[in-house]
Parts: sequence; structure tokens; C-alpha cells
Amino acid sequence: MDLLLVGAGGFLGANARYVISGYAANRFGTAFPYGTFSINITGSFILALFSAVASRSILAGVEYRWLVAVGFCGGYTTFSTYTFETLTMLRERNLRVSLLLYLLGSFITGLLSAFAGLWLGNAF
Repeated sequence: MDLLLVGAGGFLGANARYVISGYAANRFGTAFPYGTFSINITGSFILALFSAVASRSILAGVEYRWLVAVGFCGGYTTFSTYTFETLTMLRERNLRVSLLLYLLGSFITGLLSAFAGLWLGNAF
């Protein structure tokens, strides 16, 4: 059942991402990634809002977490998870891990990995 909930949420999130990205590209052009930018910002907001509300309501059930937090937000953007996990570590005052290792480490190694993938893809 967990897989079905994650899959259903992911389906909705991925399609929402597709629609918003297409709309932004058509409306504002592609010189700047407006779609991705707005998805990252709204995804961070949605995940944090859901987590806050779910912690003290009927939405606290694990089924809702699978559907909304993991499924929808995961299909919509993983940036939301990245920012929310960083915020959680900051709130726990785990500055060394949150700022240096996770925040900067994810960004720098992600950028290096993308560069390596691009380089390798162009090598063939």
C-alpha cells in the first residue's frame, strides 16, 4: 500500500511539475529557468507547510506522509526535501553537519557530478 501511495503522489507531483514548467517557459521564455525556480520555491513551501500541519492533525498518519511528503513533493521536486532537511538540522543547531556537509556538500558534489556526467556523455 505504501508503494501505491508514493506512486500516486509521485504521479501527481511529476505532472504538476510538467505543467508548471511548460507554462513558465511559454509565458516567460527560457532564458532563465523560471519553471524550475518556482517549483523549487513552492515545493519547499508545500513540504514545510504539510510537515507543520501534519505534526498536529489527522494528516499525521503515515499514509499522508507517503502520499504528500514522499510522493507528491518527491515527484514535484527533491529540492524541497533538501531545503527542509537543511532547515531541520539548522533548527537542531547542528551547524557543522547542516551547513558544511549537507548544504555545501550537496551543492558542490552535485555540481561536480553534473559536470562529470556532461563530460562523460559528450565523450561518447
